[in-house]
Amino acid sequence: MSVRNMDSLFEPGSVAIFGASLRPDRIGTQVMNNMAESGFAGAIWPVNPKYSELLGIPCYPRLSALPRAPDLAIICTPPDTVAGLIADLGAKGTRGAIILTPVSDSIRQEIMRAARPHLLRILGPGGIGLVAPLAGLNASAAHGGAKPGKTAFISQSAAVMSAVLDWGKQHGIGFSRVVSLVEGGDIDLGDMLDYLAADDDTAAIVLHIEAVTCARKFISAARLAARGKPVVVLKAGRSGDDKVYDAVIRRAGMLRVYSSSDLFDAVETVARARPTRGTRLAIMSNGSGPGKLAADALEYVHGKLAQFSPDTVKRLRHELPAGLALANPIDIGGEAGAARHAEVASALLADPDADALLIVHAPSSAADSTGVAQALAPLLRASGRSVLSCWLGGASVAEARQIFADAGLPSYDTPEKAVRAYSQVVQYARNQALLIEVPGQVPAHSVPERQAARNLVVAALAAGTDELGRADLAAILAAYGLPMANVASAGDVQQLRIAMHVDPVFGPAISVGLGGSAGRVVDDRAVGLPPLNTVLARDMLRRTGVGRALVAERDILCGALVHVAELVADIGEIAALEIDALTVVDGVLQVHAARATLGPRRAESTMAIRPYPHELEQEIQWQGGPLLLRPIRPEDAPAHVRFFSQLAPDDVRLRFFSAMKELPPTQLARLTQIDYDRAMAFIATRTGADGAPETLGVVRAVADPDNQKAEFAIIVRSDLKGKGLGNILFQKLLDYFRSRGTQEITGEALSENIGMQQLMRRFGGIVTPSQEAGMVDLRLEIKKH
Repeated sequence: MSVRNMDSLFEPGSVAIFGASLRPDRIGTQVMNNMAESGFAGAIWPVNPKYSELLGIPCYPRLSALPRAPDLAIICTPPDTVAGLIADLGAKGTRGAIILTPVSDSIRQEIMRAARPHLLRILGPGGIGLVAPLAGLNASAAHGGAKPGKTAFISQSAAVMSAVLDWGKQHGIGFSRVVSLVEGGDIDLGDMLDYLAADDDTAAIVLHIEAVTCARKFISAARLAARGKPVVVLKAGRSGDDKVYDAVIRRAGMLRVYSSSDLFDAVETVARARPTRGTRLAIMSNGSGPGKLAADALEYVHGKLAQFSPDTVKRLRHELPAGLALANPIDIGGEAGAARHAEVASALLADPDADALLIVHAPSSAADSTGVAQALAPLLRASGRSVLSCWLGGASVAEARQIFADAGLPSYDTPEKAVRAYSQVVQYARNQALLIEVPGQVPAHSVPERQAARNLVVAALAAGTDELGRADLAAILAAYGLPMANVASAGDVQQLRIAMHVDPVFGPAISVGLGGSAGRVVDDRAVGLPPLNTVLARDMLRRTGVGRALVAERDILCGALVHVAELVADIGEIAALEIDALTVVDGVLQVHAARATLGPRRAESTMAIRPYPHELEQEIQWQGGPLLLRPIRPEDAPAHVRFFSQLAPDDVRLRFFSAMKELPPTQLARLTQIDYDRAMAFIATRTGADGAPETLGVVRAVADPDNQKAEFAIIVRSDLKGKGLGNILFQKLLDYFRSRGTQEITGEALSENIGMQQLMRRFGGIVTPSQEAGMVDLRLEIKKH
């Protein structure tokens, strides 16, 4: 739905508990106990006509008896009372409710209808509620709360939420928000991700997912959240094509874990581990056995051992007794005390080849574990490097673990768990890198070619066929740069297979892997969601054995994947596509066999990620020549860098509020790799004197999750200012956001930016002083024609 009024759930000033009780078999009893013990500073109003007070707190007989409308209502009353209560709460002004009572589908629909006119946000029905430790709020039926922290945990399972709360208490892990979501409720995963992305109290997000409903909203929200903070996902249930979920999680820049054990470790990791700058791990232990276990685990997850530099080896030779091997993993000796631990750790932290450090410590009669932890904790915390630890044992190392926990340093029960956590940090870094890598160009296909291909499909459907004939399919594939060979067999040439199927949740999904009979035996597939670019296509190939083997052909195969994704986006009548096999021989791409089944045209909205909107391209005449106004594409990054370099320093300062001399890669990615479902950026482009496209200006805006407001920015190349290009671009932006129902365009500018203020006033907007010194606020109401 949206993020409106969700603050009422997490930061209420008053909470009413309907159905509060003292009976041990009632949900309202557990909720009342949790609220009374949570330290909530606001008003708590139990509501139940059977009591005059509960736990020393006055109890009210009904809603009308309350001092005022509660900010948050927790409802534990019988199912047939809930919808009416929601209607009354909404009318009185309550904007947040947690319904813990399980209800039927018909009552659920009544509840949603009652809440909708008031924009009353509902968590539930069902589930066990939420915990917001920073606000002292335990609005749940869970057995226990949580200490404050910076990690949010969202679960679609009440049992898993309870287990994580219990585990967090045992391990000293705190949380910013802990929420139990239920399927079919008002608040879904996308809403929670949108809310947490902007939540200053949350630095990392952990999700336990059983099902995704609104796929496009979920991916858009996930991409936004994952760009700003780590997001870790455990997907429960492996029904359907699990590789599609892999593709979704990877595409959004999140990290997937595959077991509840890994989930608990991931909570520890995101709460305490620092990002790693690379993939090479240094391992030190006070015994050869534990170190070897860690090294074996690292090999299993395809990790790399750091190679110690000569300076590090020299330093270690000075610190360690003779006879100990100075290699990674390094055994510092079972007799090593706190001082030796600290000296060796210091040397490894300084090694240029070591991207991260794992310390494995086993109890020893020669070294007190607590003393070792006390010596290491301040050193490791101050280093700023990625450090993980494993304290092997039980009671004898419990205090050492607590010292590391208090210092914000991650620790694990076994070397294998610590290494898996490190691999999660590395994989997350790789997923994030995919978000900012600039894709290469692939040959574009003309509009007439694409339209001719679609006409063949429409004609086939009109003729009553549900599968394309070879001639028609060959013509369609050729229009997208996928020529079919004259013979159907690929002979002895190695088999690649590209296919598309429609996932029931995420829509069209493209797979690539080993083709032919071997591919039917071995599931060597990687899956991606259209649209694709060369970066995403290359990542798909690298995740398959056959793709890793075809190094020389990789660029051509990347292009083929991109073209298949374009075909799928353009021709929604294709229900399934299989190209088996596709080969590259002597640099020539050929399709040897293919088939495509047809069906009713899919709506563009069935694609989980909105493709490039070709329909928004517009050619106009400007300054005596053609000018193309179109949405920005990831492939525009090189032209955008050239555009930035042609801006005067003062224009850069006025646009970005800082004296940037060049665009950092992360900033460039944010500007060119946009989510067309939430944002839009139009560029004015033409062919330059060198024959390459040049960007002359850009206007962009990002809508809030409710599509109420879109915040905009605009800049024109410095040598082209005053020629009307800003007006053209801004009008293009207004027309677009008006068409999607956005209510207003907003922005901010430096007070000295007179040009921006004049632009806003020319279009009927208003300019007002900002609460921030030296700034003005810009606002334009968008009126529908």
